[in-house]
Amino acid sequence: MNETDKKLISHGSIYFVGNILRHAVSFLMLPIYTRVLTPADYGTIELLSMVIDFAGILFGLRIGEAIFRFYLMAESDVEKKHIISSALILTTLLNSVGFFILFAASGLLSTTIFGGIEQQNLLILFSLSLLFAPVVEIPMTYIRAQQRPWLFVSFSTLKLTLQLSLNIYYVVILGLGVKGVILSAVVSSGAMAVLLAAYCLHYTGLRFSLSRAKDLVTFSYPMILASLISFYVTFGDRYFLNLYGTLTDVGIYALGYKFGFLLTFIGIGPFLSIWDSERYHILNEPNAKCTFQNVFVLFTVFILLIAVGISIFSKNILMVMANPEFWEAARIVPVVVLAYFFQGLMAYCNLGIMIHKKTIIFTKSAILAAVVITVLYFLLIPSFGSSGAAWATMLAFAVKFFYINHHATNLYDMELPWGKIFMFFPLCTIVVLISLFGPNQMVLSVVLNTFLFFLLIYSIILLPILSDNHRFLLRSLLLNPWKFSHQLRHFLRKI
Repeated sequence: MNETDKKLISHGSIYFVGNILRHAVSFLMLPIYTRVLTPADYGTIELLSMVIDFAGILFGLRIGEAIFRFYLMAESDVEKKHIISSALILTTLLNSVGFFILFAASGLLSTTIFGGIEQQNLLILFSLSLLFAPVVEIPMTYIRAQQRPWLFVSFSTLKLTLQLSLNIYYVVILGLGVKGVILSAVVSSGAMAVLLAAYCLHYTGLRFSLSRAKDLVTFSYPMILASLISFYVTFGDRYFLNLYGTLTDVGIYALGYKFGFLLTFIGIGPFLSIWDSERYHILNEPNAKCTFQNVFVLFTVFILLIAVGISIFSKNILMVMANPEFWEAARIVPVVVLAYFFQGLMAYCNLGIMIHKKTIIFTKSAILAAVVITVLYFLLIPSFGSSGAAWATMLAFAVKFFYINHHATNLYDMELPWGKIFMFFPLCTIVVLISLFGPNQMVLSVVLNTFLFFLLIYSIILLPILSDNHRFLLRSLLLNPWKFSHQLRHFLRKI
């Protein structure tokens, strides 16, 4: 096991915990949301969040990738401080403009999306989160660029504790419903913004470099359009479901989508938290392609296992935590998970585009995906409802991945071993299909799914997918999970 593997395991596991803590509120609150709120309430929250997220993309520049690109290639500490501080000031100013525009257009937006002005005040209240978003995200990106995973976890734990407490107070104790969910999000974001801004400015100071700001904008602006189009590809289905159905349909679909998005939440996201910066260091090594290939196999097997786990256990989890009116959400989960599997591959394979700064390719891929998904929305949603929306999303994500991978490979070919993944993917598909057509009785379903999942893990040891070292670690985990951490430490010391 080389230094890259060690860092990915150690830092990646810490970021894994940190990302779970940062975003766990919506999942920890699900048993309460699905009992206190109706599917229509859940749909309302989803559509309001969609508006805020769209404004965040439009005014926030999606500047994270640019920060990594310029921060990690900066030649001095002073230059790095200018990059972070300039990004913070720039995005805060732009998001403030976005807040005032949303405030002015809140009536029109409420009427357009919901068919009335009943949600106007909720939209205005939620818009306050735009002011705090960059002051939270830029410092958290800075912490990742510094490769300080434990600090990342500390701030994430604080955010989780604060928002969970406020959710329980506003939604359960005061019974404020949708308004309570929004209040907890806004207040917790404001508090975290103050703390993270203090941390960031303590190290960087309040300094603005016009040239660095131009670099960040030049690098990011093609990605802004790509992100806006990708937002439509990701969230346009909610609007079409509301158009052809009801807010209840949107709420049930959003719950199923949330389970599908778990693949990014607990798999892809934690990996990219360390990989986004680490891959630029690896690029300068003489055996860079070999490292990229080894990590690719580990990453892909890892997210496929998580994808299968989410797909086969989501129905069991919903039966425990949610009212029966929400159980229908389970049928779309495997399709959404597959969509985000393609999204994860896309994030790994785009290195050639990032190296050569050909970010316009992201825009072109997003336009292609938007055209594909729009056609599929009109073809599938009126007839198949939420299932049609899920399949439209998956197919559009697949098209986008193949387009990006083709162009990125032409710019820098990592010579990835796709054959190993093609060997494992059919097994994952078979396991999911057996589970879907398995028993609906709770105990039998859990037993079958558990057996299938561990059978899939054992197949990794038997098939020539992983290296001998990685298979040794996996075998140790399966044979004696209680002593695995000790065996892992001993293995790392020995090598």
